[in-house]
Amino acid sequence: MEQPRFSKRGCSIFSKSSIMKIIFLALIIASTLCAQTTIAVLEFEGRSISKDEALTLTDRFRNEIIKTNKYIVVERGAMKEILEEQGFQQSGCTSNECIVEVGALLGVQQMVGGSIGKIGNVYSISVRIIDIETGKIISVTDYDYEGNIGNLLKFGMRNAALQLTEKNSNEMVDLVGGIEKLKKKLVRSVGQEGTIIGNVFDKTNKSPLIGANVVLKGTAQGAATDEKGRFTILQVPSREYKIIVSYIGFQTLKKNVTVVANETITVDLELKPEIIQMETYVVTASRRRERVEDAPAAISVISKTQIRRESNTNLGDYLKGTKGIDFTQSGIDSYNMTARGFNSSFSSRLLTLTDGRMANVPSLRLTAYNVIPVSFEDVEQIEVVLGPASALYGPNAHSGVLNIITSSPIRTTGTSINIQGGLLSQTDTDLLKKLTFRTAHKFGDFGFKVSGVALAGQDWTHFNPDEHEGHDPVFIGRSNLKHDRLDRGGRLSTETSNPIFTEAMIDHVDGADESWVGFYWGDGIASVGGEDGSPVITQEMINKAANDEFNRYTLESGKVLWFVTEEKLGYYYADGIDNDGNGYIDEQIDIGIDDEEEAWIDGIDNDGDGLVDESDELGSAWLDRFGSTTDLVNLEPTTTNYSSPDSTWSVLDSTHKFGFGNYRYDSEGNIVFDTNGNGVYNDDWGANGMDDDDDWGLYKDALGNAYDIPFEPFVDLNGNGMYDADVGEGYADIFGTLILLDFGLDGIPADDANGDGDYDDDGDIPPDYGEGNGIWDGETFENLNGNTEIIDGVSVPIWDIFGNNDTDGDGQPSPGENGVDEFDEKDFAVNYGGLSNIYKDANDDGINDYPEFKVRNYRYDLRLDWEPNPDLVVSLSHGFAWARNINITGIARYLADGWIYRYYQGKARYKNFFFQSYLNSSYSGDPSHPTRNLATGSIIYDRSKKFSAQLQHVNEWKNGDIRFVWGVDYFLTMPDTRGTILSDKNYTDRRDNNGDGEAGSPYIFDDKNDNTWYDDGEGYTRWDTDDLSQFADPLDSAGIDAVLGAIADGLDNDGDSDDYDDLNGNGMPDYVDSDGSGEFERGEMVEPGVQWLGGQQFFVYADGKDNDGDGKIDENIDEGIDEAAEDNRYTVNELGAYYQVNWKLNKNWEFIQATRFDIHDRLSDMIQFNNQGYGTGYSPFDWKFNFNKTDGIQLSPKVGLVYRPKENQNFRLTWATAFNTPSNQALFLDIFVTRVSVFKVYARGADGGYVFPRDSLGNPYYYRPYEGSYVPVDTSETIFFYPSTDPKIEGFYGQTVNDLPEIEPEIVKSWELGYKGRLNDRIFGTLDLYTSHYSSFVSPVTFITPIVIEKSVLETDYDGDSLMNTIDDIANNIIVDQEDYDESFNHWRGAIEGVIAMDTIPGYTPPVVVGYINYGEVDMWGFDASITALINLEWSLDLTYSHLGMTEFFNPITNSEDPINAPRHKAGMKFQYNPRRWPATASLNARYVDGFKWSSGIYFGNINPYTIFDIHLGYEFNKYLKINFTVSNLLDHKHTEIIGGPSLGRVMILRLQTKF
Repeated sequence: MEQPRFSKRGCSIFSKSSIMKIIFLALIIASTLCAQTTIAVLEFEGRSISKDEALTLTDRFRNEIIKTNKYIVVERGAMKEILEEQGFQQSGCTSNECIVEVGALLGVQQMVGGSIGKIGNVYSISVRIIDIETGKIISVTDYDYEGNIGNLLKFGMRNAALQLTEKNSNEMVDLVGGIEKLKKKLVRSVGQEGTIIGNVFDKTNKSPLIGANVVLKGTAQGAATDEKGRFTILQVPSREYKIIVSYIGFQTLKKNVTVVANETITVDLELKPEIIQMETYVVTASRRRERVEDAPAAISVISKTQIRRESNTNLGDYLKGTKGIDFTQSGIDSYNMTARGFNSSFSSRLLTLTDGRMANVPSLRLTAYNVIPVSFEDVEQIEVVLGPASALYGPNAHSGVLNIITSSPIRTTGTSINIQGGLLSQTDTDLLKKLTFRTAHKFGDFGFKVSGVALAGQDWTHFNPDEHEGHDPVFIGRSNLKHDRLDRGGRLSTETSNPIFTEAMIDHVDGADESWVGFYWGDGIASVGGEDGSPVITQEMINKAANDEFNRYTLESGKVLWFVTEEKLGYYYADGIDNDGNGYIDEQIDIGIDDEEEAWIDGIDNDGDGLVDESDELGSAWLDRFGSTTDLVNLEPTTTNYSSPDSTWSVLDSTHKFGFGNYRYDSEGNIVFDTNGNGVYNDDWGANGMDDDDDWGLYKDALGNAYDIPFEPFVDLNGNGMYDADVGEGYADIFGTLILLDFGLDGIPADDANGDGDYDDDGDIPPDYGEGNGIWDGETFENLNGNTEIIDGVSVPIWDIFGNNDTDGDGQPSPGENGVDEFDEKDFAVNYGGLSNIYKDANDDGINDYPEFKVRNYRYDLRLDWEPNPDLVVSLSHGFAWARNINITGIARYLADGWIYRYYQGKARYKNFFFQSYLNSSYSGDPSHPTRNLATGSIIYDRSKKFSAQLQHVNEWKNGDIRFVWGVDYFLTMPDTRGTILSDKNYTDRRDNNGDGEAGSPYIFDDKNDNTWYDDGEGYTRWDTDDLSQFADPLDSAGIDAVLGAIADGLDNDGDSDDYDDLNGNGMPDYVDSDGSGEFERGEMVEPGVQWLGGQQFFVYADGKDNDGDGKIDENIDEGIDEAAEDNRYTVNELGAYYQVNWKLNKNWEFIQATRFDIHDRLSDMIQFNNQGYGTGYSPFDWKFNFNKTDGIQLSPKVGLVYRPKENQNFRLTWATAFNTPSNQALFLDIFVTRVSVFKVYARGADGGYVFPRDSLGNPYYYRPYEGSYVPVDTSETIFFYPSTDPKIEGFYGQTVNDLPEIEPEIVKSWELGYKGRLNDRIFGTLDLYTSHYSSFVSPVTFITPIVIEKSVLETDYDGDSLMNTIDDIANNIIVDQEDYDESFNHWRGAIEGVIAMDTIPGYTPPVVVGYINYGEVDMWGFDASITALINLEWSLDLTYSHLGMTEFFNPITNSEDPINAPRHKAGMKFQYNPRRWPATASLNARYVDGFKWSSGIYFGNINPYTIFDIHLGYEFNKYLKINFTVSNLLDHKHTEIIGGPSLGRVMILRLQTKF
């Protein structure tokens, strides 16, 4: 063994442990005069103080021992090094046996061990010296110090060390002159001693306590119990003593005994368990260190012991049973948390910290827990503070604070590795695999650690309806059909020269099969015309292609031209470039091939009407049939034209555009319909041999109808029982007398004067059949089936006599009879023709965006600490996380595919000062597999950052009775999403956004994909020229660029660029006229830097070169476009200052007051931070202050009173104000959500408010989509309609459009009455009762811009009751006729005039905007409670319960109730077993969540109540190896925790842990 290094302090005598040793030493004094004792000081056990404090005090005690010059003391570093070599951990070593073992390893003669505890303001130090050879205690001291810990360090430890060593020395022999004195003492002692023996038991079960310390107070005598709990103390002088027995986890016992000379007394001692140890310290509640029971807040702590005993997949699983926490899980690595209600997909009301650093995604301020770079192996504890905490933490601590605290690399060293494997209870799932590790090492005053996590597995399989619909070819077509170079749509004429695809080509084209044969093939060559400026087929190309079977020629771009033959010499070909400057690429080449319509030409009869790819199966005509139902009698036949390379033909579609009715997706992802409107989807009506719609009858007509009567009802005027179409008036011969049949009672018989059989000629008298109308009507009948015939060119109704329909004579509907299994009874079913019902690329961008459930997560965390002395601590850390998993937002689920999160943090503490700074950053994934919307395929770009700097100072006065904490926080958020999340695209959108775009530029374009961006290939439709065409003169003749919306086309449109090589010296960008013809001809050289656009048009263009040698590249091209002034990446600054005073008025009462001031640059102008925009710096020296502008400053006060009637009892009353500043998405969001009719719907933030352009009379402009123009609203004929995002209501009508202000912070004012304390020796409880008043809620997304509709939609008497609603009534919340009002919502889509415009940029189709506004006030109350009980030393029980006094609140915007997305009742249980005889652990956890309503963005519905049981088992084989087994959701109760998320079931996980 390596010899320890020692500190020597002079020469002193050897210490004694008994009277016999004193005599022995006296006899050999000559040989031992200068010998010194080797001693080591073991780390003191801390009780009610932190481990760090205990270590610091131990170091000071060791130094004081050295200063006595009485011992050779082993240095701490040497001791630690030796013990680590032996694999020994001194932490937790408190028994005498353990201390002796350590001493033996160190090779010392004596060991010092002890503890330091704190009760109230008194520190109690108990220290003993143990002789290693005998194992006996040879000196004990108890020293109490009243004051603060700083003075204890300075003075108290010295006094304790002197007291201990003096006790040891006082019983040593004075070797120079005290031998006689020693002898006298020995003589006095002989015959006056006794012995104490006894046992120490656990009072609860009478089991022996091994290693309990038994000492006689005021002496150096004592013992430790053996394996049977027995102890013996010999040679005890006779007198009365107080025995003190201590054992970790038990209450210290003190008992008086009397020792009688020469007698042995027996004492049995029973210790009561210290059931609830109040030794946990927290830092979150007051931003300073304090005991958890002293913290003036509702706080829960999840310790590292609790974390290590369970085998969960994520950190959230350890918190889901915590009181007050609303935990919602949406995947094995995806979850969200908030506190006390108001949960959502984007909740930011619970501030989440990691080691004091905000752990959120910078661009959105939401917390993505799965990318926090921390492993459970590195977590020291998790602290959860409930209730408003803005007074200390500022914005976003609206409902509480969650702080994840990691372990110190100096305090906790060593290496641990965990391997986990698990299975989910679903079919076809992969093994869940997880590896975590942590290694930490100390090098002198430095400590370094690395921790990491690697997770792989398959998530819960789940599809949302929008994801099915977004990838169903019946809604999006099949984009591959418009990329196959075939003309599937029949748009080419039969005279085209394009080749026809042949069977021989199949093997040479990817994806081709026999179905391709016979279609026109895109060869990439213009048969006629072509794009001006395009390259042409050359002889060289023809020659190279001649050796290929299909005369193919491959361009440098990789594109292949087909059939490059002699006859195509000089033809234009497709090169993928806009050669004529009009935006379109390769126009007039392969006309009609791969056009947009072809996505729907799948060669299948999708609607089952016998026709394939007819017009009502294509595009919008097809989509209009979903969700609508049209009566077949209202359908009109439509002709559909078809053509192929060899023919053209037409067919008649007799049931054109019959509607399919409502639809949804079943559990298998198949679309099903309720066409028959019976409320049942995909039923068997129409195929079950029954009359399901109750229209069967005994009779039938020839048209397929069934009736209950044998003929159509008629008026039998002549009583013959038959319908007579021509019966008339006349005379009847009755017994020879003519009687006038005067049916009209007018006394005038009918007279066909000319005998032509009718009564419509001059002189004719028509018969009148009693109607009294004086005209001939004939007998009338009811034409039930609408049957008619043409007579004299006129359609005449036919009276039908019906035939027998009851063919089997049973008087009941039977198969084959009319009215049974009819077409109109059936639910529609889409015919996919054997093709897949899934198309995985929803937006045709080449990226698979169909949901995939392969989860990956890789994280690491690095940290370096430096502690040169107790006053200075410096820590540097860095973390990295890479995640692939599905996340739920308010608008869709997104696949984060390689999302990277990084942070860099530095912090330092010097005495009472603390400073930290950190930087968080996001990277949304590689462009080849970016984060993407799983419904629409839209991608996310995020490179955002968040920076913070924080300073804090702590002061104490009056021995710690008054504490004053103050601090300053600065937060700088730098979003960068390029318009994919926030509206920060102006710097990169290739358009002018501030009105100084290049003159002559194009500024309106054909938004082919309707995404509001300009994309390559979208043609320009208007230029800033005198006639709006491409090559006319720029409008701005003065040379001033002022074109709003100018598009960067790469051309010098205003003619002010000289970045070209003027080869011909004419001062104009053109060509070298080699043949002198005066006109450009192919083959002549175009000047470098110049582009030929066809004809005689030449422009300087951006080629990335300095063509004129002036050192500038592409100067004066696309001026004013994407310039620095357009940079609208929104920098957000937040500056806060706070203080908190804790004043202990006396031992029972404490007063707390805290206040925080916050300045948010979007809410207040007190500080001009001057860091907005491209190229600006971030120096605080650039800030400008104006203290007169106090509007918008957020003030968050807090007042509290704490009453502690006795130790471990705490009552508190607090009042606090907190706020939640508008998040980045609420301010700057700009993202596509859905469609309403022909308009796209975008969610936009409220930065700057919502302001509508108006004319001189104040009327807002609206956009007429079918005319492409902006006009002022005329409210005499139109009204406004706001569709609703709330599923409970259809929408709202309005007659005015108001500008809306920028949103303000949410405010909450809260009272809280709380208790926590020990109810008895075995039970600890908490109760927190709170009431909160919320105001200025930031709404869920709601419609901001209304749709303009015809006023008649509302102002129509639909039910004919002479009552009618008017817009004036509705504006005053009066509904005159509820039935008319409800019916009106079925008609607004057909009466759309346009949409109110927030932007009037030319050529821009303004979307319908949904956004955020402040609204409503809510009063809510609730309480949280917990009980911790120790049944005995092996069994414990934890119970939690949370109650919310409300689950919904009134929304004044929608006049309906909004849910708070949290349950009214929530309870948790943890039943733990810790056997003392075996190294095992077990616990049964349960969680009950009451049912509640959920609404967040597009996701709404009901969460059903659920009860979940988890079981956790653990076994420690040895100190190096441990195993854990966890079953979450033991009973496999399938349940959903968030709408839009999957149904969760059982998860089984096995974990192996090794430490070394």
